[in-house]
Amino acid sequence: MLSQVPRSRLYVAAAVGAVVLVSVAVALLVRNPSGPATAGSGSTVAAAPSPAAIPSEKESASASESVDEEPGKPSKGDRSVGLKAEATTAPGVTARLARIDSVRATASLPGEVGGPALAITVKVKNQTGKKLSLALGVVNAYYGPERTPAVSVASDGEVPFPASVAAGESATGVYVFQIPEESRPVRVELDLGNGADVVVFKGRPQR
Repeated sequence: MLSQVPRSRLYVAAAVGAVVLVSVAVALLVRNPSGPATAGSGSTVAAAPSPAAIPSEKESASASESVDEEPGKPSKGDRSVGLKAEATTAPGVTARLARIDSVRATASLPGEVGGPALAITVKVKNQTGKKLSLALGVVNAYYGPERTPAVSVASDGEVPFPASVAAGESATGVYVFQIPEESRPVRVELDLGNGADVVVFKGRPQR
């Protein structure tokens, strides 16, 4: 007949076993607190954003600067002066709006429209010491906040620049544009060609 083990010894053995199990579990947690990673765990890891996905300040600035100007409108980069100012278009060459007269244009050519207009006299002075060609000279006008291109009425009093102007002399041209009275201020764009700077005279002409 087997001798019976006292209950007190059984309790002590059970307690020791429990302490051992707890110690083993704590040791495993300390060594790998996040738990073992398995391929089938179903957990997901958020990917760090790629540096290429975020545009730099330089790239953003280049994108904003590459926006095309609206067709038919003078470039914002053109030099601008007041209607009564004198502008230098090239070394030794100056230009100004000698007169701006309110007129009523009469259309006589196909495509022209009569009505309120401005007759703009442009004066160019040549101090380059040699003859200055004006054959490529162009005058355009725009009106209103939206800078709408004004229609030229060439048949009603227009006198283009002469082909050239001698050294030390001045030359004038008269250009007529249909511009409604309620749509002013105006912008007058002058391009003498031959590498000269494009200048813009802007303001509200006196009636």
